[in-house]
Order: sequence, then structure tokens, then C-alpha cells
Amino acid sequence: MPLLQIVRSKLQRPRASADFVARSELLARLEAGSNRPLTLLVAPAGYGKTALVTHWLAGRDGLAAWLSLDHEDSDPIVFIRYFAAALRTAIPDACAETLAYLDAGQQTSLTVLAGSLSNDLAALPVPLVMVLDDYHRIDSPPIHALLDRLLVHPASALHLLVIARHDPPLSLGALRVREEMNEIRMRDLQFGEREAAILLERCVGRTVSAAALARLQACSEGWPVGVRLAALALRNKDAADALGTLEHCFSGSTREVEQYFCEEVLAQQSVLARDCLLRTSILDRFCASLCDAVLGDACNGHALMQLVSSGALLCIPIDDRLEWYRHQRLFREFLQRQLELQYPASEIAALHRRAAAWFETQDFLEEAIPHALAASGAVAAGHLLARNRQRLLNQEQRQRLERCLRLLPPDSVAEDPELLLLKAWLMYHQGRHVETPAVLDRIEVLLESAASGLPAVSALCGSVSALRSLQYYLEGRADMAIRSAEQALQGLPIDCAQARVLAQAVIAGTRQMRGDLVGARQSLHAALARASGPIDVSQAPLLATLCFIDWMAADLSALQWTANQHYPLGEDRLRSAGSPVLGRYFHGLVQYQRNDLALAEATLLPALAPQPVPRPGYRTEVTFVLAAVYQALGQTNLAREIVDTVCEHLQRNGDSPALFRAQACQADLALRQGRSDAAREWARNFDPGPVQFVYRFSNAPHLTLARVWIAEGSVDSHEQAARLLQLLETEMMARHNVRFLIEVVALQALLRHLQGEETVACELLGRAVALAQPGGFIRLFVDLGQDLVPPLKRLQTGQSIVGNAANARYVGQILAAFNDDWLVSAGRQQVGADLTRRELKILKLLAVRLSNIEISEELCISRATVKRHTQNIYRKLRASSRREAVFRARTLNLLADA
Repeated sequence: MPLLQIVRSKLQRPRASADFVARSELLARLEAGSNRPLTLLVAPAGYGKTALVTHWLAGRDGLAAWLSLDHEDSDPIVFIRYFAAALRTAIPDACAETLAYLDAGQQTSLTVLAGSLSNDLAALPVPLVMVLDDYHRIDSPPIHALLDRLLVHPASALHLLVIARHDPPLSLGALRVREEMNEIRMRDLQFGEREAAILLERCVGRTVSAAALARLQACSEGWPVGVRLAALALRNKDAADALGTLEHCFSGSTREVEQYFCEEVLAQQSVLARDCLLRTSILDRFCASLCDAVLGDACNGHALMQLVSSGALLCIPIDDRLEWYRHQRLFREFLQRQLELQYPASEIAALHRRAAAWFETQDFLEEAIPHALAASGAVAAGHLLARNRQRLLNQEQRQRLERCLRLLPPDSVAEDPELLLLKAWLMYHQGRHVETPAVLDRIEVLLESAASGLPAVSALCGSVSALRSLQYYLEGRADMAIRSAEQALQGLPIDCAQARVLAQAVIAGTRQMRGDLVGARQSLHAALARASGPIDVSQAPLLATLCFIDWMAADLSALQWTANQHYPLGEDRLRSAGSPVLGRYFHGLVQYQRNDLALAEATLLPALAPQPVPRPGYRTEVTFVLAAVYQALGQTNLAREIVDTVCEHLQRNGDSPALFRAQACQADLALRQGRSDAAREWARNFDPGPVQFVYRFSNAPHLTLARVWIAEGSVDSHEQAARLLQLLETEMMARHNVRFLIEVVALQALLRHLQGEETVACELLGRAVALAQPGGFIRLFVDLGQDLVPPLKRLQTGQSIVGNAANARYVGQILAAFNDDWLVSAGRQQVGADLTRRELKILKLLAVRLSNIEISEELCISRATVKRHTQNIYRKLRASSRREAVFRARTLNLLADA
């Protein structure tokens, strides 16, 4: 080949920039890696790779050689000559044998040259750093093979430092395994706010405000050249205006940024790659199959992803498997601008249309809708969402549905009955029942004025009727509720499971409201027998309705039977139609009300463990019951902590209906813990809105309000409480809600007792006891506080008031629970404090499940003695079984030193 003219400037190390922002951690990594054969410095354009190495070399002792590579250097002979010439700038007589082969004018094989070069490098007299800059420009497999060979048996004096925009095709995996490679990549080179502030201040000549710096950081995403380009854009602008409105004067379409991307990024790519990059700029994120769908035959998605994953472009991986990427923000803005300039609007719309179709098929509706909007407008986007309504409703993905609706223009939702119906269902799931009627009114107006050819008009009308029936039920309008629910069932297709189940639940609930408890249960059992479709949609809500009806009927035995049949504990999977969280809620509710606190805690705790998303709201309700359990067990701090946490979570999520109940629970807990100021503060801010008294959960906010007024003790507060309780009594009787009627009447009795009206108090309390006795409620009375004990004792001794011996025994159970209640904290001796050392020892053996015989052998005492000590333990711990005694001992931390 003709004699090669060495361009000496390619062998010169670039000058260190005066405004270079030094980062000691990167310089230390370069220095530490210089003891290894290879340092690989890989990042896209503009990350300061060359400047970093130049600065490092300028600040260290030792020899270094530099070679800036071009595409022309991909010829192996040219590469070797330049490699040798670079080495000789540091060591003048280096590579003499290799150059002799090249100068001989004879055809010499690459194998021979590689061996000669390896020998020359091994003979280097002193350590030397050899920098190969812009190695991504080399596309010669023989040259890659040459470097691989040099690195397999590396020269001890040579440290090779390769700078490239993407990983070179070398045996990098083997080098990593042998720990012979030091790597610095894009994430390492990104600027933080500190580095950005230093560079911007040096370039612009003034301090940058924290707000402007934050905007710049968000815009540049730590891209060093992005910060420098921002400085150039701001240099000639007024400081207050420019830095205060950075986003308006610096973006991907800024002249300086466009020039850089055109020259340093797009110019390095093929025509096909440039076209693919412009088209993919419509995407917030992309993967191979999405690129195939959007680009069509114009580009192979996998080929594009190979280019992207190589690191040659300003693209950022967003998943651990490196399947999904996104364009760097400024780069995407630049690409989008170029796309608008170079492609007609119709072709850009077609790209969005294909993207929307792909995202929809993959169930990424939140990403499909914006592309549908961009492609064809709000109507098409609305149709896309409507096509997927059953998927969103049947899986009760209310958060997804809310996000999707928010993506659509509000005006388009307000004019589309299908979208408005989705909004109404969302309100139903969120418990926003007060807002729903206005939406239903609007849907009916639209349906009346719509053309007869509106698809699925029967299903739309049926769904509206189902939601209407719920509104009538909440308002206590039983006849209208039944009529609307039956009308819904007549018009709804079989596949509209959500609406059909709601109508069936309303029919059962309304029958219970009328006092036809048998009919309510029969209708639910019949609906369950006919139910078809997904379990969580078709059967689970009906079973939940059955349980709530038993609860409102104050029939704990029926509730327990249903829970045992359909929500068996120990099988936290869907069996029949049982949600494990909901099942544990009902089991725990029964156990708590019957004062089996240890069992209630054991039942409820697993329901709060991480698991697939349960039906909305039930984990919150589980938390309320669990907090009541802990309060009853004397663990007041834990009870308060879990309720406060729930309130904070609901506040962040904007879940107003659930927050309304949660804050009432918070106030109730404050009242029971003696924090009356907090309870009164809640009462002062209590806003019930339109009063609806369909109480079906464990607590009722209006009853908490009445309790706060009663506890306040003034004449006015007592009068307020009396009026509210009278209103509640009327409503609960009209709705046959026995569970909360019991509590209302018990509170009326408490109020009359505090007012000195003992005869009336006993009569009212006798009525409450008579209603509660069949269900076996205990905690309902105990949770009202110690002030209820005197009227209960009078009731127990006054047989004519109690009515019968069974009720007398029942009152005795309630009073025993009061005596056992751990909330009596004013100076009372701690339970278990009088246990002897021997009893504590036996208690510890009970905890490890030893029998009486085994305990007698362990302690060398008689079985009779063991039995006597065990009975003493039960008495002192107020326990009725081994399990309960051990549970209480652990709660009181009595076993720690036993």
C-alpha cells in the first residue's frame, strides 16, 4: 500500500477545558482502574467522556499516548501504524519490530503483525496509558480481534483506555469475569444539580436560582452538554428573565441544541435509522414489538432496539430487563420538531393510530388513549375507552378507570352517554353516591336525544336503572328501588354482570329494609345459584351483601355461618366467591363483637399482608376493626398508629368517602383513649352532607358524633345528642337496621343515665339488651364506656325490666366483659401483676404447649398442684382457656423474664 501520511493532530491530547467541572469520584475511578488492562468509557454524545480523560491525564504523573480515531482508520494496517505512532509520542523507540514489518514493503499477515505488536507492547520499559478516542468509528472485525488478542495476554506496562459511544464488539464478558476491565458509563457521567450549577455559573457568569436549576436538571436529565447548551442559550439574555423562565428559552428546538443533535447524533446514523428515530419520537416509551407495529415495513424494530441498546443514542432504559427505552427529553423534543417539519400531519396521525392500536391490544389503555386523541380526536379516544369498559368494570380497576377518564377532555365525556356511565360507575366504586344522581340525569337526557342507532342502548339504560335503584335504596325509597332494580334486570344483557349484580343486591337490601329478612336471603341465594361470569364480579358482591344483611339484622350467628361456608379461614384463596380479605373482615367482626379478642386479632392480621388487590375499601375496614381489638387489649399506641396511618393514606389518595369513616374512627378512638380535645375538634368540623343512614360497616360516624356530644357533658351538647339519636332511631327502625338501632338505644340509655333519669335509662337499656341478646353482642356495649355499668347493674337486678333469665345471664356476660376490659386504666393494677414466680414459670411452660403431666414432671410437683396453679393463672389473667391466658401474657410481656 502507498506510504501513509500520519496526521499528527490525531495524536495530540485535546486541551483541558477551563470550565471543566472536576468530579473527584470519577477521577479516582480512572486512577484505580489504571492497574487493569482495560478501561472502557462508554456513553452517548455529550457526556464529557473525552474531557474527563483529558483532565485526568493532565493531573497525573506518568506517560500517556492519545489516538483520535476516524472511520478511515478501520483499515487494520492504517490502525496499527497510527497505534504505533501514538505510542512513539510517549516512548520514541516503541514498536520498532512492528514498524519494521510494515516498512519492509512485503505483504505481512495480520496474525504476524498482531504477534509483533504484542511483543513490542510487552517490551515497553515504563507504564503507559494508551487512549483510543471515538473507537465507535471503527467498524473492522480484524481490528476488534487484534485488541481482543492484546487483552487476552495483556502487556503489564500498558493500560488501554477506550472511549466510545457504544459498547465495542470486544470480549467484554470475559474481561468482566477476569476483573480485568474498569467501566464508566452514562449514569456515572450524568450531572447532578451541584455540577450543573457550577458549570452554568462558570459559563453564564452569574449564580443560578434553585428553581431555575431544578428546571434545568429536569430538562437536561443530567446531560452535561445539555447544561452547556443551556448556558449558551442564556448567556446573552437578561438574568432575571432568562433564568426565571428557563423552560421558555431552552428546549429541544433551541437553535444551539438543534445544531448539536444534527451534527453529533443524526449525522452519525444511516438514513433508515434517522427515519426510525423521528417516527418513534411520538412514543413516551418503546420496545421492539411496539416499534414494529408503529414503523411497519419501514424499519425492523429489533434492529432499531439493537442500535438503541448499544448506547449510541440518547436513549434511557426504563426496565431491568432492558426491553423498554425512552428518548432523553431534549432529544425527543428535537426529534418531534424534526418530525413535524419533515412529515405531513396525516402520516404523523397514522403513527399515533398504530401506536394506539398496539397499546390497546396490550391492555395499556392509559397510553393508548393519548395516541388515539392525537390521531383522531376525542371521539375516537372515547370509543377506545368504551370498547374496554367491561374489562375495567368487571375487574373493578377503578384507579385505572379514573386515570383513563381524566385523559379525555371533560367536554367530550359530558356529551357521551357511554363515558358518563363509566364515570357514574367510578363514583359508585368510590362511594360518591351524593354526586351520582346528576350524572345519571345527564345520561338520560343524552339517551333521549340520541339517535335510535346508538349501540348498546338497552345495556346503557339498564345500567342507569341499576345505579338509580341504588340511589333510591340509599334514600330509603323502597318501592322506587325495587322497581328500578327489576327494570334493570329486564333490560340488561347477561354479560353486564356488574349492573345485574348491583340490581340483585339492591332488591335483597330493600327487602331487608322492609323487614322481610327471609325474602332478602332467599333472593340472594337464588341470585347466587344463577350467577355466571367472573367470581369476583358475579358472586362475591352477592355474598358480601348477604353478610352485610346479616350484620344489619344483628344476626351474628347467621353471619358466622355464612362466613364459615364461603370464607373458610386457612384458605386465603377465592373459594366459591369469597375474597380472603372480606372473609377475614366478617370473621373478625363476629369474634370482636363476642369479645374473643385474641382470635379476632389472629384472624384480622393476615388480611393486611401484601396480596393481590382486594375489593375496594375492605382492607381499610379491616384496619378499623383491628384498631378496636388493640384498643380493647390495652395496646392504645398501636391502635392509634394504625388508624392514623390509614387516615394519612386516604388523605393522600383523595378517597373522601373512606376518609369520612376513617376520621370518625379516629375520633371514636380518641374519645375512648381520653383524648377528648381531639374528639371535640373532629366533631366541630364534622360535615355529614346529605344524611344517608345505610350503615353496614363496623362503625357509624353519626353515632360517634352523638358519643362526643354526650361526653362533652353540657346541657346544649346533651340536647344535640338527644335530637340526633331520636333522628337515628327513627331511621334505623324504618330501615330495620337492628345492629345500629341497638347502639342508638344504648346511647339513649347512657344519655338518660347521665341526666339522672334512671328509670328511663333502664327501660331503654333493657330494650337494647333484648335486641342484642339473640346475636350475642358484647363489645357493642363495652365500647360505650364505664358509664354504662351502673344502669347495666340495675338492669341485672331488675328482672321485670330485663324480661327473662336468659337476658339476665346475658347482662351478666356483658358486665363480666366490662370487668375484664383493659381500657379501665385510671390507676388500676395491671392485669397479671400479682402472678407468683411459680405461676409465671408454669405460664411459660403453657406457652410452649406442655401438658399438665409434662409440667408436673418438669417442675417435680403433683398434677393437682399444676391444676391449682393453672386455675389461679386463669383467674388473675381473666382468661378462660390456655390459649387466651398465653395470649394475654404475651400482650402484657409477662413471659420475657419468666
